[in-house]
Amino acid sequence: MDDNELKLIVEIGKNSSTTQRVLSERTELSLGMVNLILKRLVRRGYLKSRGLNAKKVEYFLTPKGFTEKVKKSYSYIFKTINLVQTIQNKIKEIIMTEYEFGARDFAVFGAGSLADQVMLVLSELELEGLKFRPVEKTSELKPNDQVLTTDEKIKKVNGNKVINIAEKLSDLYWGVE
Repeated sequence: MDDNELKLIVEIGKNSSTTQRVLSERTELSLGMVNLILKRLVRRGYLKSRGLNAKKVEYFLTPKGFTEKVKKSYSYIFKTINLVQTIQNKIKEIIMTEYEFGARDFAVFGAGSLADQVMLVLSELELEGLKFRPVEKTSELKPNDQVLTTDEKIKKVNGNKVINIAEKLSDLYWGVE
């Protein structure tokens, strides 16, 4: 089962009387593609269809379709957890390298979930002399700060050394399946 099929199964699981047009909008698939995939899912036994009238068809999950939805959801959750752990390990590796070269004061410049992950990793490290804080403006930086940014546009800040975490993680992210 591919991702588009799973998207449709998830949406039908939420509401079996949803029209193909609504499914198209919610899954960002063309109406023709939705129609094609629905027919394929019925043929494979993941869905059953019932004609309500000449123009309206209702689709609902079969036990096989429900089982596949659960398996795919579990797989997605497992992959997501593994990816988060891999990202945290890479962030830790980046920080440890800088710490070994003498960096002790870290400033996390940026917002969002990646910045939150950087702060989480820093908070879990128990290293002598390690200090860290989030910063929102370049004026908050101190001369000794090692800047860890999650903003891809930031290359240099007030003469401070900048490590772009997003850039460092980009190879890692695309290499994870």
